[in-house]
Amino acid sequence: MDTLNYTTTPLEAPVIVPTTVHSHPAFKIFAVLVIASLIRCLAFGAEGNAQVHAPIVGPKDSIRARWQFFRNASRLVNEGYDKYKNRIFKLSGHDILVIPNKYVAELKNMPDEQLSSIQANIDNFEGLYSTTSILLEGNLHTRTIQARLTPRLRHHVPVVQEVLGRAFPKELPATKDGYTSVKAFHLVLRLVSFIAARHFVGPSLCEDEEWLSTALTYTENAFKTIIILRIFPDWAKPVVSLLIPFSYKVTWALKKAQRIIVPLILKRREAEKNNPNYEKPEDFLQYMMDGANEFDGRPDKLAHRLLILTLAAVHTTSMAATQTLFDLCAHPEYIEPLRQEVIEVLEREGGYKKQTLTHFQKLDSFMRESQRLNPPSLLGFKRAVRQPLTLSDGVYLPKGVHLMMPVYPIVVDPEVTPDPYTFDGFRHLRNRERPGESTRHQFATTSDNNLHFGHGKYSCPGRFLAGNSIKMILSNILLRYDFRFPGGSTERPRNVHLHEYVFPDPEAQIEFKLREEKSQWIL
Repeated sequence: MDTLNYTTTPLEAPVIVPTTVHSHPAFKIFAVLVIASLIRCLAFGAEGNAQVHAPIVGPKDSIRARWQFFRNASRLVNEGYDKYKNRIFKLSGHDILVIPNKYVAELKNMPDEQLSSIQANIDNFEGLYSTTSILLEGNLHTRTIQARLTPRLRHHVPVVQEVLGRAFPKELPATKDGYTSVKAFHLVLRLVSFIAARHFVGPSLCEDEEWLSTALTYTENAFKTIIILRIFPDWAKPVVSLLIPFSYKVTWALKKAQRIIVPLILKRREAEKNNPNYEKPEDFLQYMMDGANEFDGRPDKLAHRLLILTLAAVHTTSMAATQTLFDLCAHPEYIEPLRQEVIEVLEREGGYKKQTLTHFQKLDSFMRESQRLNPPSLLGFKRAVRQPLTLSDGVYLPKGVHLMMPVYPIVVDPEVTPDPYTFDGFRHLRNRERPGESTRHQFATTSDNNLHFGHGKYSCPGRFLAGNSIKMILSNILLRYDFRFPGGSTERPRNVHLHEYVFPDPEAQIEFKLREEKSQWIL
């Protein structure tokens, strides 16, 4: 008789070890899925992207195509752009339909019912397995960010500075006697987590290790799940998700987050109901509570959305901040001019005040240049076609198509950016000095040629929070520390490419030493 052995560790689902393969439940599910997939293909034929006639860059068979894209996306994306710059082409077999940015103007403000940004991003994030599909139930998160959080960001600057004032000595206990070497990405990840928590859950949990650990566990394992599952066809993903530990850890982290946040929500509602002098907290959780309907306002759903938004904020911001820090070490000639700008602005503004960050114009330009050459993704402006669409030149996009634009090749195109592969930290500051362009070319602004945050009606709503967080972290580092790559090297660590995603090397070290001259503007 076959037997199964079960082992369980904290915050992990049971690990099942079958004595025979055919007795494993996943094997039976796999067999059913294979048969169902074959029947579906025979009955309905190609759907979505497969219906669009366009050249495929890379292998054409789906298995090799996905594997090659997983390993060599950078080469394939650039090859596709070089060959088909103004035409549609495909990557990863039929999975990704890349369209040129000449279509931005007609697509950027199309209604969600016809062309959906959120649907495309959730599909790309393997929503069923990363648990992000809850965002398809409504736009509470987007409305709340745009209407409540972003307009209040400047008011949060002083309190975020207080959080960082406590965090830096604990997370980076460097001295004046010599350099202390740390893994840059891990340091930045912690600092961004403190900032995100202060914005999202307020002072009661912003430095709570249980919440911070849970949010980071969710973020880390969600991305591991996404990276792995995207190698496989849709019909195989239910089986693969059963066989990898990361998807279980995502679910367990979500449950733990709900155990932390739901009581907080209930406590706030009780206080609001019974205490006439109760003052609502100024944080994203409260903003969502205020704007939710009866369905969205369920405590478990609010906690779920909060965790996903934490993932989005922490992940992208940490990558961008780390990349910018790497570029400072690779181009140390920029450190002193940026440090002087920070000092001058703080002296003029009287410290970290509501408007302080808007005056860090050199730093903003440097951040944008870092993102131009080291973006979080080679592809962007993701959209899912929900209703058949005919473009202005007659190109037909059927329902089910998932499209993206080649955001990295565009910004390194010599027709868009002069001398595109040269790092010029103040390039965008000079562009802003041109007549009529003073409000353009900023880190958080978008355009037809700058699509890292999307463009139009559905641009990334959290880009202003990301920009502010990076400025807070980098300005504090400039004030507090001298820093460099180990031994004073200026060789930049190579990025890690997985699918279209671009990650800073998580193991790369930076050396820090406390500055001799302590700034009056840091705690």
